[in-house]
Amino acid sequence: MALAPKPQDFPKIRGALKFYQVFAYITGIMLLLLVSEMIVKYGFHYELYAFSDYGFLAFVPWDPTGTLPVAHGINLSTGILIAHGWLYVVYLFSDFRLWSLMRWNFAKFVQIALGGVIPFLSFFVEAIITKQVRTYLAGREAEEANLVEASH
Repeated sequence: MALAPKPQDFPKIRGALKFYQVFAYITGIMLLLLVSEMIVKYGFHYELYAFSDYGFLAFVPWDPTGTLPVAHGINLSTGILIAHGWLYVVYLFSDFRLWSLMRWNFAKFVQIALGGVIPFLSFFVEAIITKQVRTYLAGREAEEANLVEASH
């Protein structure tokens, strides 16, 4: 018999679900920014800089050989990469918290985790997981209410 979430954990599950939803969207958006940045960098050989010699916000030529002069400023391309990495760690934490409270199998954890590494997938996985959790909680709460009513 599979383990089921405890009724006293339902408020924690709702909080974990909200935290997961927020980070699913943040991670999905950051992943799309990262993919766009990689296309611009490796496809068109430009990096995004802020407060550089080229202006407030500019695409600066990127030269992997190192023959072009180095731009001064804040390299937003690297910033996007680093931010996505750390936000993905928080996304994994939100995944783990929801997964453990719902007492799902490990395959479900992996399914949710993949949402943060495949572009657009986090938005679809978030909608599916949210529906599953809300449906499950509503069903369990209805069962609990029926048991209480039947005992009276």
